Amino acid sequence: MARALEIPMYRLFHAGEVPAGLSKMKPPKDDEFGSKGREADYFSKLRRLLAKMEPGDQKLLLHMAQKVARD
Repeated sequence: MARALEIPMYRLFHAGEVPAGLSKMKPPKDDEFGSKGREADYFSKLRRLLAKMEPGDQKLLLHMAQKVARD
């Protein structure tokens, strides 16, 4: 997920008091997945929601994503 959003993994699951700056990301290049259409809308919404998540919820999401990736 971090690779698709072109950000370091720690930015997705920021544990500090200051919210992660996910909304300040550079837009994807025109030829990349998620740069246009429904994918772009999805990633935009995903960035906003991840930035609002509590650290514990972010850790749970990362844990579940890792389990799914292994199977």
